[in-house]
Amino acid sequence: MSRRRDGLLTWRFAGRLLVLSSLLISGLAGAEEVGKSWTLDSNSWQLGKDLLPEVVLARVKKGDYTYRVVPIDPERFKQNYSPKFWEASAANAGKYDIDPETCGLKDVQTGKIPDFYFGYPFPKIEPADPHAACKMAWNFTAATQMGNGQGATFTLNGIDSSGEFRRLKLWAELNPYLGRSAGPIPNPDSLRTAVLNNVLEPRDVDGVAGLSRTINDWISQDEVWFYVPATRRVRRVNAATRSDPVAGLDFFADDANCYGGKVEYYQWKLVGEGNILAPVLSPEPLPQEPVSRTRWQVRLPYFKAAYETPGAKGAPWQIVENLTMVPRPVWVIEGHSDDPYYNFGKVIMYMDKDMYRIYWKLVHNKAGEYFYNAMCAYHWSKSADGTFSAVTPNMVIGVNDKTNRAAIAGRYTSQFIETHFDDKHFSLSHLAHMSE
Repeated sequence: MSRRRDGLLTWRFAGRLLVLSSLLISGLAGAEEVGKSWTLDSNSWQLGKDLLPEVVLARVKKGDYTYRVVPIDPERFKQNYSPKFWEASAANAGKYDIDPETCGLKDVQTGKIPDFYFGYPFPKIEPADPHAACKMAWNFTAATQMGNGQGATFTLNGIDSSGEFRRLKLWAELNPYLGRSAGPIPNPDSLRTAVLNNVLEPRDVDGVAGLSRTINDWISQDEVWFYVPATRRVRRVNAATRSDPVAGLDFFADDANCYGGKVEYYQWKLVGEGNILAPVLSPEPLPQEPVSRTRWQVRLPYFKAAYETPGAKGAPWQIVENLTMVPRPVWVIEGHSDDPYYNFGKVIMYMDKDMYRIYWKLVHNKAGEYFYNAMCAYHWSKSADGTFSAVTPNMVIGVNDKTNRAAIAGRYTSQFIETHFDDKHFSLSHLAHMSE
């Protein structure tokens, strides 16, 4: 194969890796149970009615999935977010509104996009509000951003009925500019977030690195660049690939956090409410260990899957160690993109009413046919004095029910939290020199 052809294929592969940029960070601690834990499996699947999406419950009934369910104290669970966050959220009441045409966030006093916020922009949302789902999406974004800068090294594993057929290893680092617990930082390019990633394995894509930046406006697409060692150049790529498979696997860019794009990319609609089993490492927060004046480490147990465990039963991608399910009240939200290049039709998401995390999503094609679901797991971490908290995605399992294949992303064993990256860390010059 010519060098030019090889470089072109690598560029296309690099474009699919944008999703992995956002998949950072996770944890576990001893859970203080409220009530008695129980097992949901093929013998007790009826207990899962109205607690799981129907397509997931069908696999429980079949014997593919077994879940450990731990009842929790809802008020205690809410304290996984710091008092500072809840106080800021309450103080935001009446400060923000929605631009009706774009679903963009705007300051009530100025009518413009806020340069910074902290806490939920909408601490109280009425379900009858025509912009309710859009406001919920902004609360989801604010909860994601509260953790300041973060980073981790993790894997992406493609799995079918025979076990693992492909594995990638990479690191990713993320820096939010809005919603930060640590407060505003210089933001000359008016960004919401910047993400840097680098592929470590396998050898054919070792050194491929990417930089993406989300602009703080209501209309623009993300700016995305990749460095490919085969060409030794930084190249700008099209950001309209959020619904394309990553590296040919059953995993998509918008699977990060169960939704990885700008709020304005979707039309949001509230279609129901209920309860769901939420996947977490633990309902209790993990400790943050100081590493330097600006950095903390969070140590995590590994989500071990059935394909890695001799004698394990069920689907090969089923997690058999360290996954806990907790019952949570959720909003059921439908998202839909008007982008003609977006491959998905409607996407149904189950979003926590208090914590504003998306735990499950069901994806339909443009013809309206369901084909794919994703389970998104999280952990919480807190500083020793309890003044700072972060919620972090630590695993996504994407399952294609048409092909009976899956992909697991995340599952790292440590993360770091950073309050002050170098000013040029998320820059094109740094991207171009990372592989030197």
